[in-house]
Amino acid sequence: MTRRADRARVGRRRRAAAAGAAAVTFLALAGAVSPVSAAWARPVGQDRASATEFRVGRLLLRRCETTPRAFCGHVLVPLDYASADSPRIRIGFRWIPATGHPAGTVLAVEGGPGYASTGTQFSYLAMLGPLRQSRNLLMVDLRGTGSSTPVNCPGLEHFAGIGQDGARFNRQVAACGRRLNHTWRYRGGGWVHASDLFNTAYSARDVSGVLRDLQLGRVDLYGDSYGSWFSQAFASRYPGQLRSVTLDSTYQVLDLDPWYVTTVVTARRAFDEACLRWPACSREAKGPGYGWAEITALARRLRVAPVSGQTAMANGTTGKLTVTVRTLVNLVNNAGFDPVVYRDLDAAARALLSHGDPVPLLRVAALSLGFDDTNYPLPEFSDGLYFAVACTDYVQLFGRSAAPEVRHREYLRALAREPAGIFAPFTVGQWTGMDQYTEAYSACLNWPTPSRLVPPITRRPPLVPAGLPVLVMSGDLDSLTPRLHGATLVARQMGRSARLVVFANLTHVMLQDDNDACPASVFQRFLLDPGGLASENVSCAARVTPVHAVGAYPLRLAGARPATPRPGNTAGRQALRAVTVALASVGDEVSRFGELGGTRDLGLRGGTVTFRRGRVLTITLRGVRWVTDAAVDGRAWWDRKTGWVTASLTVRLARGAPVRLRARWLAYAAPGQIVVVTGRQAGTRIVAVAPAP
Repeated sequence: MTRRADRARVGRRRRAAAAGAAAVTFLALAGAVSPVSAAWARPVGQDRASATEFRVGRLLLRRCETTPRAFCGHVLVPLDYASADSPRIRIGFRWIPATGHPAGTVLAVEGGPGYASTGTQFSYLAMLGPLRQSRNLLMVDLRGTGSSTPVNCPGLEHFAGIGQDGARFNRQVAACGRRLNHTWRYRGGGWVHASDLFNTAYSARDVSGVLRDLQLGRVDLYGDSYGSWFSQAFASRYPGQLRSVTLDSTYQVLDLDPWYVTTVVTARRAFDEACLRWPACSREAKGPGYGWAEITALARRLRVAPVSGQTAMANGTTGKLTVTVRTLVNLVNNAGFDPVVYRDLDAAARALLSHGDPVPLLRVAALSLGFDDTNYPLPEFSDGLYFAVACTDYVQLFGRSAAPEVRHREYLRALAREPAGIFAPFTVGQWTGMDQYTEAYSACLNWPTPSRLVPPITRRPPLVPAGLPVLVMSGDLDSLTPRLHGATLVARQMGRSARLVVFANLTHVMLQDDNDACPASVFQRFLLDPGGLASENVSCAARVTPVHAVGAYPLRLAGARPATPRPGNTAGRQALRAVTVALASVGDEVSRFGELGGTRDLGLRGGTVTFRRGRVLTITLRGVRWVTDAAVDGRAWWDRKTGWVTASLTVRLARGAPVRLRARWLAYAAPGQIVVVTGRQAGTRIVAVAPAP
């Protein structure tokens, strides 16, 4: 199960680093199983606060960052654990000591596969919240990533082309495997068949060795996406090194379906529910199944005539984009980790289908695909490692041990056998032709035939002892690692000490989402008392704020739904419609900010937006056109810690005096929350309420 969704981690890190993540604060900081003493972690030659070196267990770590204080180290391990003549590779890690008296260590492992765990440091610290005072944080870069001998395949790292799929892209994947087999030599001279050796089982063995050398005792393991896949393997092999396990957005190692049909099954439900749960969109819905019916109608339309045009790109420039059925396949998959797709696609489809307006569809496609296709360089992400794991560990539609020519025949037979409507409204060919970083259906066809396969897990369920608590966290809008079969099955396989918690309205990786207050509270309470998992209060999981799905994209001001006047209002309907347009313009940018490639954006139908980062994000709008005949100027301030957005805006109309407004609302408002808006248009007073954008 290759998971391009883990690329969302970079955008979420960017959002968090820009303004700080909001986390729930708790007063209780006690309850660790094994207190940590200075016997195993002590400064070398200096006091704790100013130390530049720390002795942790058998290893000497050197300070590699000042704020926060972080210490880095590495160990050398065999590339090939099966050979005494194997060359050795470097496994790097970063250790951040607790700010107060340490009472345990959290080991955090990133996903991808391909991302460096150390690259997500900011988000890991944020999810610990107040537990930073009593918990050390350890991040180990898995082999082939970050500081751990990163796999470098230039053809993939610098791949240029439209779409990361197809024969040309797959040739680069195969070339990467061949490169790995001609990079290292055994003592004695023969090439190491290394295309098999960046597997999950060996990564788990590496990490176990790091823990032994650091002499940390039992740690709390956290893994997200592929990191949770790794964590299942690690916990099944080395349970004695763990105090607890948290699997965030997980999918099964055992009994994995190479078709991943649960993705489309979940998407059919999730698009409906994302619309129905937010009033602006649900007003447009015509009953259950409406959201997916729009996707179906849009697929039919694009099959007949793709949509092309100039649009706002993710880097804040204008570019040309063509939206095809395959684009829609990728958007549907992206929704599983990208709530902006859930927010915009339904209304964008209606705009095109109802009145021929392609602008919203082009814009959401450019943002989501631009965000998804960003080529993050080494050491942040290793494209080669991604496929080294995918082609070695993940079950395929063909025999992994077969020769490439046999694989091709097996693959074509598998496609021919699959029922034609299984991925409806998309054909089997359209679905499997998606971006190969989402699912590598065909990318591994020419990967070198392995000399041996080392399974990630070698035992049957239960995978961990009954005394090891396992928290499984799943978002109910996550179609990429869905609770359907995936997280539900994982919780069952882990054993009776596991508990699945499903969080409403969240997508992939809950603990690195802006709307993560509830998952953070559940996670932090679990770390304080893993043994109390069965009785932990997780009631907030059902009350997470829905995605603010757009209701409509009007072309002109007259098509906008007017705000509701309140006592004291003397303004007319034109001004009340201007209120709606102004709020929509800001809400749009709040949702888009985290996926932009910089500090600039373009308005839906014109104008520019700039962002100034800080805990309070300043959003400046200049001539932004949500509709063609009105332009919005002004500023909005988004306090990322409290969630409040405050806006001071002027709407300049094609006809009539400017409308000046002030408003304040919560970025993650609950359904039914109203925004009180005050302002003036010439001599008339505006006092109105409108739904939160």
